[in-house]
Amino acid sequence: MNKSDFIKALESKLNIEEDKAIQINSIVEDTFIIGKKNKEVMIDKFMSTLKVNEEDANKIYDTVMSVISTGIKDKILHPFKGND
Repeated sequence: MNKSDFIKALESKLNIEEDKAIQINSIVEDTFIIGKKNKEVMIDKFMSTLKVNEEDANKIYDTVMSVISTGIKDKILHPFKGND
């Protein structure tokens, strides 16, 4: 999954505009995604940058992780799918 596919997936799953999806993507790129402290850092960045409450920031985090894990799982199950 490339960057534009990731942004489009965020737009559709979170029902947000492209500029917010790009902001979310930049936060994810700037923060290492593994670890409990990094989860908290990412949620804090979502709250401050996007001006959302903690519940919405957690929803955004869960959606981001879902999209990433789906992309990884798809790449593992179909490693040469994009090369056709």
